[in-house]
Amino acid sequence: MQIVALVHKDSDSYGISFPDLPGCISAATSLDELLLDGKEALDLHVEMMMQDGEPLPEFRSLDALRAEPEFTEDFATAELVTLLPVDIPGRAVKVTITMEEHLLMRLNKAAARQGYTRSGFIAEAVRRKLAG
Repeated sequence: MQIVALVHKDSDSYGISFPDLPGCISAATSLDELLLDGKEALDLHVEMMMQDGEPLPEFRSLDALRAEPEFTEDFATAELVTLLPVDIPGRAVKVTITMEEHLLMRLNKAAARQGYTRSGFIAEAVRRKLAG
């Protein structure tokens, strides 16, 4: 699933917003940094909505949003219009993995130190690695 993102530039920074998720914004000094930060803000926003029991809106296509009069100025002044992938958290699925015993012990200690379960620690590590 993807969501439309609008990038605006002012004199020394960039900002990103998502028309289908009002209030979900991010800013950075470079476009590369902005897209990474924007993706993180997007994922956190969606995750928090789901944790709070809020329904996610239906993400509209670029054509559908362009046809909305309320977004005419936003699209006209955007430096860049792009699509970002949306990670919708799903139900947990049990998996079996194999790793070296000493690595598993280090994993368990690191997870405990940081307040995670083993599964939570692995999931967070995978999220960070996939985000780049």
